[in-house]
Amino acid sequence: MNSHPKIERETPKAVVTPDHDAVICEVNIAAPADVVFRALTQTDLLMRWWDGSDGPCRVKVWEFEPRVGGHHRHVAYDPSGKMQINGLSEFEVHGEILEFNPPRRLTYTWYANFHSVSGHATLVRWELTPTANGTLVKMTHSQLKQLAEGADYAQGWPGVIGNLKEFAESRGAQTERG
Repeated sequence: MNSHPKIERETPKAVVTPDHDAVICEVNIAAPADVVFRALTQTDLLMRWWDGSDGPCRVKVWEFEPRVGGHHRHVAYDPSGKMQINGLSEFEVHGEILEFNPPRRLTYTWYANFHSVSGHATLVRWELTPTANGTLVKMTHSQLKQLAEGADYAQGWPGVIGNLKEFAESRGAQTERG
């Protein structure tokens, strides 16, 4: 008899709020919250999982200062050259860490060079809740209403969060030390 509970593979799904101001994505990850939190906040780990092996984008740079007031930045591109957003083929995101509460909550501003409204800050909030089988991860990307492409994040975040799930559940992530 197997004493370990069977973990179902779950594809993250995103919903757009009725007012089109936020995209919310939740997934259960079979890993402790501290493992997931480290994957979200350590530059070397972010570089390992963010773009996955089969996604359209590759990350060139990830910078993350894990503290309130710290900054984050990442630059990604499509190696095939086919993906463009608002005329750009290299995508840069940066912002400031507003909440850093390991291993429960992480919130940061998200400024993207590909947004249709230049200089518009959106907000990304990660909430990690321990469960019997690991961690419930809820990601909310808000302040999107002013962006014509805001709801499009519902197409991108499930892939990113799926990559996080796959990485956090891997043996490599479980053995990383903070």
